[in-house]
Amino acid sequence: RSLRSAPPVAYLVRPETTFDGPEVRRHLTVLVLTATHLLITHLDDDPADALNPSQVVSTTERIRLQRITATGLSQVFDTDGQHSPAREAEITLGVTWDGTRRVDVERAVCEDPSCQLDHGYTGTTAPSDLALRVSALADGAGAVDEALAFHDVLLDAIDAATA
Repeated sequence: RSLRSAPPVAYLVRPETTFDGPEVRRHLTVLVLTATHLLITHLDDDPADALNPSQVVSTTERIRLQRITATGLSQVFDTDGQHSPAREAEITLGVTWDGTRRVDVERAVCEDPSCQLDHGYTGTTAPSDLALRVSALADGAGAVDEALAFHDVLLDAIDAATA
């Protein structure tokens, strides 16, 4: 539905399985790039309970490429202290379009060790729209290569859309 008949230019599918006590929770992130948009779909299992059957919950964001303000690529290389291979062991792709922000808050303190006053809170905010981690150990080297290839196509599409 979100593609609106636009042909996909590239896509990336990332499964994530977590264990919550006796339950297995599955999450799937699907990135689809068109000539004008980045579509991000998250699918989650919602297990049955006493009132509801098992369900799959799907949420899609459709971001115009001109709205993307930044991309990031964190690369991790294994090393033995002397050599580092040419292939990444892990990467994290980041995309920001100022849709959401992460807020880190902590109690404010002063330098006076005898001070008993409440100084409130201090904190920071940072863009937190999409961070997608891919690990060769967990997902296979091919998954890292696929994510890097998607990243390259995304950068080219953003550059073309904002030129």
